[in-house]
Amino acid sequence: MPLTLVYPRVQFDFGAIKLLKQELAALGVKRPLFVTDKGLVQAGVFGAVRRAMDNANDLAVFDEVPENPTYEGVTRAVAAYHAGKCDGVVAVGGGSVIDTAKAVSVVATHGGTITDYIGKPEKIRPDTAPLIAVPTTAGTGSEASRGAGLHPDGESRGHGINSNYIVPRVAICDPELTFSLPPRLTAGTGMDAVGHAVENYFAKGGNPAGDAIALDAVTRAFAHIERATANGQDKEARYHMMMAALNAMMCGKGLGPVHALANTFGDQGLHHGAMVTISMPAVLRSYEARYPEKTKKLAEAMGVKSGTPAEAVTEMNDRLGIPRTIRALGYKGGDLDELATDSHKSFFNVTAPFHPSVDEYKALVQQVLGV
Repeated sequence: MPLTLVYPRVQFDFGAIKLLKQELAALGVKRPLFVTDKGLVQAGVFGAVRRAMDNANDLAVFDEVPENPTYEGVTRAVAAYHAGKCDGVVAVGGGSVIDTAKAVSVVATHGGTITDYIGKPEKIRPDTAPLIAVPTTAGTGSEASRGAGLHPDGESRGHGINSNYIVPRVAICDPELTFSLPPRLTAGTGMDAVGHAVENYFAKGGNPAGDAIALDAVTRAFAHIERATANGQDKEARYHMMMAALNAMMCGKGLGPVHALANTFGDQGLHHGAMVTISMPAVLRSYEARYPEKTKKLAEAMGVKSGTPAEAVTEMNDRLGIPRTIRALGYKGGDLDELATDSHKSFFNVTAPFHPSVDEYKALVQQVLGV
């Protein structure tokens, strides 16, 4: 399978949100549906979008995206799209919002329900609704990716849609929109970006330029995430964290066992980014003997003077206040064999550098869960 790279047009800088009307006009979109969540509306972040749209009062807005994106949320947003007679979508939010908007861009133009397209990229045509992504977190990189994760409900494991045709046409990355992101989410989403960079770097397939971009994302994140978490108004730190999140997904090769594990543990509504970074050290330890050269380069990108990338991630998590185990994060119950089997079956293994066996996943699950 050839490596296919599809990127959005990117507008990146403080104040970039002011270019929204210009970008909508370039796409020929006259009546977009703005997809966001109530937290961003209440925090005043969505107000920057209204100002960019000349404070128009007749915007079509769907602001009911849940913390973890659900099928029901997509269905309701599609209904809002049709009710508003919309011809495009603007996602204003983090990964949950952008992934919901990607699904809306498909279902609103293709018909049916989102379940018709889960795991079926061949059913997604080029005529998706034009989509502009405006990220308000520095983590998921969904503004530059060809995938979207969705849950049947808030307490179920995620499933995905994947297609070059759901990559946003435009990404407006304005670090100022992340200033109000609270410390816990800054830390969790920021380490999610590190997870994306690390997994893309190790993923199978050749993309030397992408590997360099992924390592750059790691360097930026490790140098600035603590500053951004401690002081949300730190402009330099916010700038580099948003760039890290974007770069992490522009590598374009895919993900792997870290996300397979995080998705398996994603059936209890816990924060995705925290689960990713808690899962990372165990997987990195399993890579040390298999990929010594890549591990060495990753350590250099992290600024590790002594020790390993696995240890560096654990220490960073400690400093950010992220627990060391999924159990400490709040995960209840869990049958080890079932968890291992589910991780082994994950679609994330398709691009993994190697596919761990069920027994190997069981060992990883034990480490990550903390049993």
